[in-house]
Amino acid sequence: MAIFGKKTAAPAGDGNDPKPTFSPQKAKAFWDHARVVHESGNHEYAMQLWLNGLGWDPTNFDSLKGFLRSADAFLQENPKGRLSKDTKSGLTAKGDVRKFIDSLLDYGIKKMDGAAALKAAESASKIGLRDAGLLLGQHALALANENEKSKKDTYVRLLDAFERIEAYDLAAQAGNIATQLDPTDGQLQNRVRNMLAQNTMSKGGFDESGEEGGFRKNIRDADKQAQLEQEDSVAKSGTVKDQIIARVEAELNERPDDLPTISKYVKALLDRGKNADELKAMSILGKAFKETGQFRFRKTAGEIQVRRAERQVEKLRKLANADGAGAEATEKLESSEKALAKMKLEELKLQVENYPTDLTLKFALGKVLAGINEHDAAIEQFQQAQDDAKIRRNVQLEMGRSFLSLGGWDDAAVGTFRAGLDGIADDASVLGMDLRYGLLCALQAKATNEQSADAAEEADRIAAGIAMQKFNYKDVRERREQIKAMLAELKA
Repeated sequence: MAIFGKKTAAPAGDGNDPKPTFSPQKAKAFWDHARVVHESGNHEYAMQLWLNGLGWDPTNFDSLKGFLRSADAFLQENPKGRLSKDTKSGLTAKGDVRKFIDSLLDYGIKKMDGAAALKAAESASKIGLRDAGLLLGQHALALANENEKSKKDTYVRLLDAFERIEAYDLAAQAGNIATQLDPTDGQLQNRVRNMLAQNTMSKGGFDESGEEGGFRKNIRDADKQAQLEQEDSVAKSGTVKDQIIARVEAELNERPDDLPTISKYVKALLDRGKNADELKAMSILGKAFKETGQFRFRKTAGEIQVRRAERQVEKLRKLANADGAGAEATEKLESSEKALAKMKLEELKLQVENYPTDLTLKFALGKVLAGINEHDAAIEQFQQAQDDAKIRRNVQLEMGRSFLSLGGWDDAAVGTFRAGLDGIADDASVLGMDLRYGLLCALQAKATNEQSADAAEEADRIAAGIAMQKFNYKDVRERREQIKAMLAELKA
């Protein structure tokens, strides 16, 4: 039951917690002190003061943002986020407000931790803090979307949190992703439909028809909503993109050390995508990495650099393939392709080193290694990456190709392609066809090297099956002719 944000207060939790004491005057005393301490550079103590003030008045959103600024400054000086024992023991709030304060402290020093953001969002929503719940919940939702291992339960908890603060559009977003992860949950699907209906009613002001000013409130929110829609628009015009960059740049000038604002500004620059925008984004990211030690900034800067190099290689490829292109254009293209491959390799090695549990990065590194014929090293990465169920079949496709390219590993290649096909839902899909073709090539190599009629016959059956579904698929017809000639020779 909500404690704050409503006209009536209610006991916290299960009724055994003490009722929260609300005193904006006492809160202000803490916050005034927090500002002075923050300016003096004692950011950890400032964090404690902000939180103790929020214990007296959790509804003050500006003070919550003040706490987050102090937390960001603290992390710049202490990248590991280690707090002294006195900081937490010095917090004075009780009951559900204390749970919110504790979760906020944890979130402040672990902003990129999805679990910490989710817990803080839940704590805020349970005591009816709409602004705080929106800020924390949206961040938790973004982190969940970035994490490929996020589970249904995470999105259901977000749905619950957003519903408690009547953010029905966000509740529907979280619920919709949860239903995608578990399409069999009919009850959850009904909840999502209800959230969408509630959101429609809220936007129309129907849920406030009995309150004075419901329609006027919608009018007041129109400018804010238009701004949000402008930022989220998929097809933004140049003018709109310019406006967004100017607006976010102004926010960054006010809060130059605010990490979410830095990320937002970089996103706006990359969305506009001019050459100067990319260079500026790389500069900002490099500075943020140097000051915070957070590798995610370095990772994004490296990805921008790779994309720029890829575009340059593509330009050179068009020049080299144009009519009348000379040897010089071909040499430039080959040189640039080698430099690009080296750049990708170095970037991915660095990313894998910093994110050793991200198996998608290991898969990407393996593909780059295979592309430069370092198949031994590629297979090592693929063998680790195949533990990720979401990408396992794709990994097995590439690993089978590497075994085949090594030569002398025909059985390993056959086994790997078979594993990729085992239990596949649609062997006529793009991935299914590629795996079958890989198995065909591996069996053909085995038949040739071992003079195996059994391998040749299986290869022939697979080639025939592929041709029946897609007659001109790669070089299947030529391979089948070769296999039939081999079978005739073996039988003779």
